[in-house]
Amino acid sequence: MSMKKWLVGAMACSSLLLASCANDEGEEVASTEAGKIRENELYERMKNEPTQGGLTYGQQMLQQMLLEDILENEFEDDVTDEQVNAEFEEEAEQYGGVDAFEEMLAQQGLSAEDVKENIRTSLYVEEAIIQNTDMTEEEVQKAYDEYVVDATVAHILVEEEDLARDIIDQLNDGADFSELVTEYSTDTGTIDAGGELPLEPGRFVPEFEEAAVKLEEGEITQEPVKSEFGYHIIKMVEKGEKGTLEEERETIEDMIIEGYMQDQEIVQESISQVVQNANVQIADDELAGAMQQFLPTPEVEETDGEDSETDGDSDTESSEEDSESAE
Repeated sequence: MSMKKWLVGAMACSSLLLASCANDEGEEVASTEAGKIRENELYERMKNEPTQGGLTYGQQMLQQMLLEDILENEFEDDVTDEQVNAEFEEEAEQYGGVDAFEEMLAQQGLSAEDVKENIRTSLYVEEAIIQNTDMTEEEVQKAYDEYVVDATVAHILVEEEDLARDIIDQLNDGADFSELVTEYSTDTGTIDAGGELPLEPGRFVPEFEEAAVKLEEGEITQEPVKSEFGYHIIKMVEKGEKGTLEEERETIEDMIIEGYMQDQEIVQESISQVVQNANVQIADDELAGAMQQFLPTPEVEETDGEDSETDGDSDTESSEEDSESAE
């Protein structure tokens, strides 16, 4: 570009045309007969429009982007493609295999790569928890005591407690469990199986799981188990033999970590540790609060009223002495 053309371009953004250049709001992102929406306009709106969670849309999106970058930078070497693919295939099994799973995803406008990226991020969070949470031996022992192997339970779900108690009485009198499932249970998904389903850790609401693991094979809960779904009568159909604590330790520790992943307080604390070591700097003041929930709360210095009062008295006494000296 010649010097003359450069000068002409510079002059265009001064004097009479200055306002026009200053109002450049970036590339067009959408338009209607009512006008155009440009990048900067959208950016400003996102920075100031609040979400239900308290952050603005801009802060929320910036938080997500920063967390993705921070977690990847910290744990990229700890999470392998093999782990991600294994988790993906395990998820796909619930939908009839990888092909069926990917077809279902496509119908929802998603791809296998979208899901794998979510899995990878989840594994980063898990790694943050592992590296920033101390698992105690007491936790391991407690989880082992409650751990059941290859267990199958059956349940009858009803809405009323009195009916649940009546069903327990019928079972104690010799009634057939599967027949009562067909007659009474509102859990339609297990009726055809006689109410049976595998007892897998983390699959059930806590009230159900806690009651079920205490049962011996063939035993039935003698009190209705209340949950958000209603009242359960639970039977332990089959219960395998578990190994020693050391033989089962890896499985037990994995179970505990899965529990940590469901505990929002532990997740928050673990991610906060990583964020606080990442030297987060946000240049746009309007987005400065994006990571506040992961950063320590600034300490407020307390004013010592007694010291202030003492200092005030000393100053007064000093002034009086000065006055007397002056006289």
